[in-house]
Amino acid sequence: MMKRSLLTAGLIAASLSNVHALPYGFFDARSVAMGNVSVATGGITTAALSNPGMLSVNENDDSYALLLPALGVQAIDDGNVIDLVDEFQAIGTPTTPEELDRQIAILNDLDGASVIGAVIPNVAFVSSGENFTWGITARADVVVSAGIREGSVIIPTPTNLVEPDAVVDALGVAITEIGLPMGTDLSFAGMQLSVGVTPRFVQVDSIEYSSPLSTADIEDIKDLDTEDLGSFTTVDAGVVLSVIDTFRVGLVAKNLIEDTKTTSSGIDVDFDTHLRAGAAFDFGFMTLAADMDLTERDPIAFENPSKSLAVGAEIDAFSVVQLRVGYQSNLASGATDPDLYSVGLGFWLGFNLDVALVAGDDSSYGAFVQTGFHF
Repeated sequence: MMKRSLLTAGLIAASLSNVHALPYGFFDARSVAMGNVSVATGGITTAALSNPGMLSVNENDDSYALLLPALGVQAIDDGNVIDLVDEFQAIGTPTTPEELDRQIAILNDLDGASVIGAVIPNVAFVSSGENFTWGITARADVVVSAGIREGSVIIPTPTNLVEPDAVVDALGVAITEIGLPMGTDLSFAGMQLSVGVTPRFVQVDSIEYSSPLSTADIEDIKDLDTEDLGSFTTVDAGVVLSVIDTFRVGLVAKNLIEDTKTTSSGIDVDFDTHLRAGAAFDFGFMTLAADMDLTERDPIAFENPSKSLAVGAEIDAFSVVQLRVGYQSNLASGATDPDLYSVGLGFWLGFNLDVALVAGDDSSYGAFVQTGFHF
């Protein structure tokens, strides 16, 4: 039931807008607010989810940290697809040449378009010792991709007087995982080198949906069955080098053990190794950071590939209030995703409360909210 609920939520999120490939990760409110940087920044809970090499850096010198259930959603609209679908269905069977021409124009606009959305809940607990840090994480990543099936667009001609239509296909993938991050540090040429690994157990489930565009209805999704694609074990590894007290660089490799899951209809869901580098200046009251994907991520189904460049900044007022801003862009070849801008606030109220908002061109939005403790 939980897996179906997550998948349905993801499909509903995707139905809100036309979305393309999501950037790498979506781990916590701080990272999202700072443009989705995480490789060389963050507290130990962030490191547990993003780069285990940061576990021993421990910016706040915490002994324990708990990230309570956190939730993020993302939908990026750069094609006005939902409005076009609503308009197409509202016309119904065309009764005038103008209505027919308008439906044909809509089909041409939708051909090659895609929809993708995400819902991401997670929790984490980390214990930091003098020489060794360990933790446990639980995370779900529900990603949905939809689009017009290639070759399915039907447009009437003088010799084939049929109603215009097309076939909409959607694939929802729920990736639930348990991680055991662990890390330590050592001296390297007078600098601190922090290393970490996160073995992960990953379960994959899917939902597939197909319908004529003229009758597609999100309400039909609740009646679909999920498909168990199986599980696998992989590992992430990361390193962070503190060059000087205020500057560090990092590298993380996700899915060092690769796997591929295939749906009953023959769609492959690939878990390939992914590399990302980052750097950060940490002045205490201010942090400046940048991350960049070194490898391109393939689309789930219909959307663009993803290769993200992210930059962000945080201003910390007495460890009580933090103001964050960020920017990210998809540099993948041929990608047409809008650039995203983010802003967020962090509060220490005896517990952490962090919120982040993301926006881009053409009604593109995302949000993340979380609470937690550190001591």
